[in-house]
Amino acid sequence: MTSRDQMLALLLIGIMTLTVGAVGGYLFVWQPYQAKKNAEAALGEEIGKLETEDRAQAAAAKKLAVARARSLPADVNLAKNEYRVALTRLLDTAGAPSGYTITQKVMDNTARQVPEIAKGKPIYNRIAYEVTIKKADMWVVKDFLKGYYELGLLHQITHFSIKKDEDTTAKGAVKRNDLTVVLTTEAVIVDGAENRRTLLPVPTAFAAIGGGAMFQAMRATPEAGRGVSPQVLTPILATHPRDYSLIVRNDPFNGPLAQPPAFKVYQPKNVTVIQDEKSSTVKVAVSGEGSVGAKVIALIEGGPFAPGALKVDPKTLAIELPKTSATSGTATVSIMATSVEGKIDKTSFKVSVGPKPPEPDKPDPPPPPPGIDVSRAIILTMVTFRSDGTASAAIRDAANRQRYEIEVEGKKVTVSKFYYIKDKKKEESDPNTDGILTISDDSTATKRTFKIVGVDGEGLILQDQKPGSAPPKVAPPVKGGFPGFGPKGPPKQGPAAPLAAIAGNMTNGVVLAPGKVYRWTVGQSLNTIEELTETEAKKVLKQSADTGPMFEISGK
Repeated sequence: MTSRDQMLALLLIGIMTLTVGAVGGYLFVWQPYQAKKNAEAALGEEIGKLETEDRAQAAAAKKLAVARARSLPADVNLAKNEYRVALTRLLDTAGAPSGYTITQKVMDNTARQVPEIAKGKPIYNRIAYEVTIKKADMWVVKDFLKGYYELGLLHQITHFSIKKDEDTTAKGAVKRNDLTVVLTTEAVIVDGAENRRTLLPVPTAFAAIGGGAMFQAMRATPEAGRGVSPQVLTPILATHPRDYSLIVRNDPFNGPLAQPPAFKVYQPKNVTVIQDEKSSTVKVAVSGEGSVGAKVIALIEGGPFAPGALKVDPKTLAIELPKTSATSGTATVSIMATSVEGKIDKTSFKVSVGPKPPEPDKPDPPPPPPGIDVSRAIILTMVTFRSDGTASAAIRDAANRQRYEIEVEGKKVTVSKFYYIKDKKKEESDPNTDGILTISDDSTATKRTFKIVGVDGEGLILQDQKPGSAPPKVAPPVKGGFPGFGPKGPPKQGPAAPLAAIAGNMTNGVVLAPGKVYRWTVGQSLNTIEELTETEAKKVLKQSADTGPMFEISGK
């Protein structure tokens, strides 16, 4: 073998060795490496998919927990009864006229209408009620819907209609309580819902306040749970402050309401304090929308007084001025008033230190009440007759967020006054059982006092009561005549007080002070009530004295 052949053989051997090495490396190194790399990638993708599914399941579990908390309780009969009670409370709180109906509807909870977890096991069961409200106004609609969506339950309105009645006017005035509202509301019982005894979950805060025994007692008692404030886990209403009263003010059925006066704080007069005398007070007057429950902050700066905040009485809004030993000087008191809706108005006044003034011969007369007339924002919203022979009426003061409620039973007329701080309704004082309706507040100039002498299908009949007049007492009749006048009774009266003679027995022997008689029709504001003629007034007062305040007036 020549050297050339040897070189070729070596070259061939080298090529074969490289080929075998390459094939072996591909088969035994590269392919296993790629297989492991692909397996690692597949495993990583599967892990990522499982983590995504786990996160989705965790999110779904949270949503399911919220849904079960918002669900009606698992006991179907309990859920139906308590949900109906909740709807009744919402309607009463909204001022819905009596006579509304809440009718249960039969629902199809089969697989055709409700998804199933397993065969024959729906994800949820639906219960539904149809609510019908007659003689309603837009205030009722707004207040009911706001309370409905603040309830925090898993429910929704699936049908909603408002129909305006045919008769829309009464003596040229627009009736605003001429709406018939029909709605269908559906609530669900989610599978696995808590088998609680209350419609709403009882917050654990009750355990911290009253202990575990109180917490368990409330959870076990449906009636106790009705006083629980809803926990809105998923807000439905606007998350930022929104004035839903615009729904009413821009009434699409009866036209816009007159806008209530804007919130305003009045500037107090400048004050002079006396050296070393006890602290004096200055009352701040506010009026307009949101003035009831408004807050006032006062700051003093300059002069002989130390700068800083002054004490303000939260009820009377009276500012307590500081005591000083200085003999002279002037400071400025800055006032910032905030309405219950968060609106702010500012003003200021001066405080000076001066010599003690001479004693006046007689005290100065009190200043006139501050504020403006808001009678156009005070509206009679409803009058309702019940089947038991009683009646009720409601008056809404939109300027001061006040409400007057009137109950008529036989000859007894009870008047209650309420005010609102945010959405909480509070009674101002004890009800008046003599039928005296006093419309007034500390922040406006609207001050009217009436005696409710009649109520009929159109509204109220009122007799104006002259302020400061003390009606004389009349002795009750006795057998054989009046005391001191013999069997024929008292001498005949002259023509000076015919109305008082007619209405003499309307308040257990108290003769009403003569005053104009008005008709206040439902939907009218206080500044548009109509005065009755003298003939009509006599007839109304006599009929009220004879049969009581509940009647229909003929000849209308």
